[in-house]
Amino acid sequence: MSATYRIQDEPRPGALGHLVVNPVFPLLATMMGGVWLGLPWFVFNGFAMGSTTRIKELVLALLVVPGTLLLFFLLGTLVQQGVLTKTSAPYAGVGITVWKLAMGYVLFNLQQRSFALHEYYGGVVRNGALVLVASIFLGSSILSSLTGGDTLLLVLLG
Repeated sequence: MSATYRIQDEPRPGALGHLVVNPVFPLLATMMGGVWLGLPWFVFNGFAMGSTTRIKELVLALLVVPGTLLLFFLLGTLVQQGVLTKTSAPYAGVGITVWKLAMGYVLFNLQQRSFALHEYYGGVVRNGALVLVASIFLGSSILSSLTGGDTLLLVLLG
């Protein structure tokens, strides 16, 4: 009889475990490149490292889209009803950016613990700096080609 000792919270890397990066890179990609890159990267990273919170991370990443839409339409409604003026609306629109950055930070905090265990137990960790730098320089052109200049899609993915 062969028994193996396993820590329940220890990440169980999948077949793509060799592509795991420090969660700070998807966070910075969310900040500098947009959620179109950062959030899928968080989800991929969580599943690649076998994060114990990967399902929660996936659900939170998926909630960003309806949450952003809700805020966008709420601001539009407030402008139409005269609560916000057209000059104050861009300032209120910062709330959409804050929402997306806050969700990126929540995902970072969720993934950090599993990443620390992954790294501690000898898991492979890649450097995500190249993808991050590429997203900074090429992100806006990729985003505009993905959205075709549609304002709603730019708000969602930016």
